Amino acid sequence: MKRLLFIDTNILLDFYRSRTGAGLSLLKHVDTISECVVMTHQVEMEFKKNRQTAILESLSALKPPTVTSRPGLFSEAKAARALQRNLKNAEKNITTLRGRLKSVLTKPTTHDPVYKIVQRIFTKQGDLNLTRQNKLKRLIRRRAYRRFILGFPPRKAGDTSLGDAVNWEWMVHCATEAKAELIIVSRDSDYGVAFESKIFLNDWLLQELENARVKNERCSCLHDYPKH
Repeated sequence: MKRLLFIDTNILLDFYRSRTGAGLSLLKHVDTISECVVMTHQVEMEFKKNRQTAILESLSALKPPTVTSRPGLFSEAKAARALQRNLKNAEKNITTLRGRLKSVLTKPTTHDPVYKIVQRIFTKQGDLNLTRQNKLKRLIRRRAYRRFILGFPPRKAGDTSLGDAVNWEWMVHCATEAKAELIIVSRDSDYGVAFESKIFLNDWLLQELENARVKNERCSCLHDYPKH
């Protein structure tokens, strides 16, 4: 059976918070299967709204190492001189990286590898992308408004936006039309709970999927992966 993949906004933003190259490698893999990715203009808006903040979080983590004090009698030792050189090189490299991050903020289409991949997914053509030009957008919004008014999940406490409802209605629509499994990649508790390394989809959402005849549904979380 075909599988469809929905990646929540915070997971996409986590690729900026990654401390290793594993996150970017994972995102490149997502790029190769983009024809199976369910996307909405809501996710695009939320990503671009919060992208700069996520980058600044990474920028604040780029700090030169703390100068290590040493006894004066070792001031002429080779190890002490080598340590001083390494500290200066580290500070220089940090300055270079901070300059590159500024370029990422200024020209994301040419300097931001995360943005370039995600933008391709946002602009892909096909039945799985709910763009502003998609004729179904009004239908999905009406359904989302109804579930929001009734307090249906996914909805965070105190939420004033239809965003999660729009994403969910579009996911169900795509999975039903394609008769496919639905894999949700999120760390939002309004989709379900985690217990002993397992993810359990919210009971009401599970019932909706079963009624829509979307079989073998899955709810996954990649929250920790990009940070390794």
